Amino acid sequence: MKSIQTSLVAALTAALLGLSIVPAGATPVCTDGYMGGPPLSSCGGRVFPEVENSVDYVQYLPDPATGFREYQHGLEYLETLYPRWISVFTLSEYFEDERAVSAGPDRIRSFEDGDTGDGGEILVVKLTDHTVNDRGKETMLFSLSVHGDEKGGIEGGVRVVEDLAMAATSGGTISDGVAGYRSTTGRRPRFHEYEVKSVLKKEVVYFIDFNIDGWMAGDHFTTAPGPLYTRGNYMGTDLNRQMPTVGRINATRNPLEESEMRYGHRFMHLVADAGKRGRMAYGADIHGESQSRAWADIMYPAGQFDSVKHRQLMAIAERTKSAIDQSLFMGLVDVIEENTGGDGGEGIEDYGAPPNTVPTKPARWGTVWDTLGYTDTGFIGDYLAEELGVTGMDYEIALNHADVRAHSRPWAYFMQENMVNTTRAIVKTAMAYALYQSKEFANFKIDPKGRVGYVFNPEVVTDADGAGTLPGPAKNGVSANGKKVRQRHYRATNMAFFRDTAKYVEGGLTKVHPADIAASPLMLDAFDTVVLADITAPKDAQGRAYSADAYYRNLNAWVLRGGNLVLTDRALHVLGKMGVVGASDVSDILVYQPYANFTDFTHPMLKGLRPNARQLSEATLVGYGIGDEASPMTVVATSAWEGAGGTVVGTTGPGDGGSDDGTLTSVGELELGRGKIRIMGGGLPIPYEGEDHRYGLKNYSLTYSGLYIMENSMIHDSEDLGPSGPRVSRSDAAQLPGMGLVLLLPLAGVVVRRVRRRVA
Repeated sequence: MKSIQTSLVAALTAALLGLSIVPAGATPVCTDGYMGGPPLSSCGGRVFPEVENSVDYVQYLPDPATGFREYQHGLEYLETLYPRWISVFTLSEYFEDERAVSAGPDRIRSFEDGDTGDGGEILVVKLTDHTVNDRGKETMLFSLSVHGDEKGGIEGGVRVVEDLAMAATSGGTISDGVAGYRSTTGRRPRFHEYEVKSVLKKEVVYFIDFNIDGWMAGDHFTTAPGPLYTRGNYMGTDLNRQMPTVGRINATRNPLEESEMRYGHRFMHLVADAGKRGRMAYGADIHGESQSRAWADIMYPAGQFDSVKHRQLMAIAERTKSAIDQSLFMGLVDVIEENTGGDGGEGIEDYGAPPNTVPTKPARWGTVWDTLGYTDTGFIGDYLAEELGVTGMDYEIALNHADVRAHSRPWAYFMQENMVNTTRAIVKTAMAYALYQSKEFANFKIDPKGRVGYVFNPEVVTDADGAGTLPGPAKNGVSANGKKVRQRHYRATNMAFFRDTAKYVEGGLTKVHPADIAASPLMLDAFDTVVLADITAPKDAQGRAYSADAYYRNLNAWVLRGGNLVLTDRALHVLGKMGVVGASDVSDILVYQPYANFTDFTHPMLKGLRPNARQLSEATLVGYGIGDEASPMTVVATSAWEGAGGTVVGTTGPGDGGSDDGTLTSVGELELGRGKIRIMGGGLPIPYEGEDHRYGLKNYSLTYSGLYIMENSMIHDSEDLGPSGPRVSRSDAAQLPGMGLVLLLPLAGVVVRRVRRRVA
């Protein structure tokens, strides 16, 4: 996704290039005479040969001397060899629209006046058992090399298509992972091996490369000026920022402006619509990067994911990692060390290694920001995973930038082998897991040990109040390119997190109204845990006025009696209202993305988190921008927190994440009387309308790290509170202030008769 050139990478690349193993006379693509292509024997019996039998990247444009098109004619010949399993078509054929092509070297979009018709055809490979009707099959889509200078996706993609057709014919198998790791999901993973032909009876898998322009620009036979494959198309547009992202968008990018993604977006939706329940089983975008501490970065998508979908995403990330770890040619590490003085790879696999080092570990997974150090919106992979797919992922393959024309850079066997094998592992693992992913967490439940409530905030963020009119560059409905845009309808609230999570929590989650808390010092005794998200004292849903002082006083007294109060975001200011710390000890800061540097991964609040966990939420989805001062968090002075008896679990500094000196606590636990207060200073903010959000807003966008902290923080069982607490008699209940006998009836699912009477 991001090209970061360094002298170290350049030096290592040069060393590796000198070690290429290329048989004399080998050719990249062989079609046994079809359209004039070389014999299969020249490619080791394959159409798209193994890397050791290749000399170069697959070319898109025709050889001017013979007219042979390696990519197109190679795929067409595969279709003739394996008609049961493979079909090939173009988007222009599919839509019966000649505009469904790339912009082309004339730099005029295919649908604009003056276009010369030079756009490149966008080919699609359909892999399935064509003798079985597509109805009822799972659908999947792999986007390959959408950045034209990141070649691993397309090089691996054409080869894995051939692999799978050969395996379906000969009886080969694929599996959904490799045993030998401890799953972050909390479940011991079960692995399955399937015959490819049986998988293709149940799945339709599509492979597509949208960025034909970026590919053509570096092709041997291009007539366009310039020596490079290009990241974007001929318009200079990064096609991986073109998706209509819900949440904040960069208005200068104008989503779906390019023909490749206008038609590509439509095609993705049609693939999803044809799948079970109107969704793809899986969608992925395979990228490359100049450098990383791993050969493959598995990029966890951004989205509004509930507890089960997060676990499905974690599972496919882990399973893919296990397959990549096993399949990569690790002799490359030895080659690197031998060509960098003997120690170029020693020890750098440890967490905390300096950046810009050569990878030795095969694969790792994490959020985009946690892994790459930046994030953005409009990603294809995020869109596939969030809007269209059951699961999905972005992938980055290291040392995977073709920075000069292929013919001026010899084929680097060791690097290309890893790029191709990474793609193979991605595709085959996803295809196999798609048959199991809906079953793995079908009976998932969270046991909170006690009863959990949340203080309900009835206010919603909506376009209907006028505050959602497009701000910034798109103000007054005009985007940065001068074209009109419109605001889509949205109605967003962070309370949706509790609604979505409740179905997985034993006993559910119960709304608690602030006026009821203020009215009775005993009302909260029905609960072991109460969560307050991003607002200290919300309006009452029934419009009742209440005393804020009584509300805070009763919260405090309930914690002292054994309650577990969970505070997120700006609700941390309750600490000052309750007198736990001074009001000035709690402050609001701005950060690049909500994050915490965790101090103790053995703490119960962090159960299940991996050592690279850091980011708490994807704030852009709920409307916040991108930048060092874009996303809000609330923190407590560490000295005050520890002075009150609190345990520091995570700290946060303002800005880009590099300023954290440990003086501000964002995640922690504090014992107060017989109860506890747990804090997470960012992750569940009320959605924000200050940025261009023309496609609406999500309700919440916790990463898996933020989700686990929330789930763990709700676990609490007090001896004297909740379902296990003493019962209240009819006469006791009648004495509760302001409530009368109504408490004898179920209150939003709470069995109030179990509330213990407290005598002052």
